[in-house]
Amino acid sequence: MLFNKIITFNSGNRYYRITNADGKSWLLPARNMRVALNLYQPSGRNGKLLKALFPWLHHIPFVRKAIKAETICCTLCEELKELLQRVFKCKNIEFAIFEGTPCVHQKTTIQLSCGKKILGYCKASDNREILALFERETAILSQLAERCVTDIPQPLYCGTMSNGVHIFVQSTVKTTKSQATHTWGALQEDFLAALHKKTKQLILFENSDYYRTLTTLQEHIDWLPANINKVVVTTAIARAMAEYSGKMVEFSACHGDFTPWNMFVERGKLFVFDFEYAALTYPAGIDRSHFELQTMRLEQGADNSKILQVYKEKENTLLTKYLLSIIAQYTMREKGVYDKETMHVFELWAQLLETQENRI
Repeated sequence: MLFNKIITFNSGNRYYRITNADGKSWLLPARNMRVALNLYQPSGRNGKLLKALFPWLHHIPFVRKAIKAETICCTLCEELKELLQRVFKCKNIEFAIFEGTPCVHQKTTIQLSCGKKILGYCKASDNREILALFERETAILSQLAERCVTDIPQPLYCGTMSNGVHIFVQSTVKTTKSQATHTWGALQEDFLAALHKKTKQLILFENSDYYRTLTTLQEHIDWLPANINKVVVTTAIARAMAEYSGKMVEFSACHGDFTPWNMFVERGKLFVFDFEYAALTYPAGIDRSHFELQTMRLEQGADNSKILQVYKEKENTLLTKYLLSIIAQYTMREKGVYDKETMHVFELWAQLLETQENRI
């Protein structure tokens, strides 16, 4: 188990392990808990109450029992602790841990701090596929920095520990005053406009990341869930290919997972992180479709029928391009093996795709 490879138990400081209804777990220190809870970004009322009140009430046994908080003593394993001390040039590093969203690409996120200052974040996994994502994210962040893209993390370390755990460390500007943002607005518009302006390039379509995405999906169409109409997907791919084939296109960088939980506002600026699914040559505007759909699904709790109704009267060619991208991403990630929830969201994407195709 990954958790046991990065944590040493029965020594160190007191922590609380909290698990929500979705099976997601956090490890929070009793000391400086308000700082640690910057790692926890709830959208529901109960989660927000926990974040506001638990730092003041965690010493009460009844409160801990009510939220099923497990009390443990632990510290980071020695190799990881020494690595992070070197990276941040700090001996008194404190940490909080999010064990990750349960999925095939699950990874642990560690928030590092010193007193009331948040130093940065470390992602960890013992899956070699995740190491490839860490290496890719390091390369993309470096390339974006070269193009003067601001308000994104700086990669500080990417490598593998002696016990086989892969590590990616990045900087942050997050403070205890940073605010989550859950609605689309000028900050998101301005960030994506600047990202496009600084990274846009004229490129032959066949040399673009988006072309590789479409051809990869085309080659693995049999990996789609059995309940998905493959004809609709292949037709949409063919139409996108025909639109761009042999042409010079102005594509730019795409974040790939542009969602409220991958951004925050600090001093009036939007800081965006988690670029592991980013690409450098994609049609502009796809990130907005992802933000809107994911927010409806995962924060507003809209079911498939409600989302389909919202898009029923909207003709949106960018939505089609986005849907092909997200279908490709999940198809390659899951490799044809899907749980019930993933199959459900595939149904939504396929139905949205069919709605768009029927308008043409």
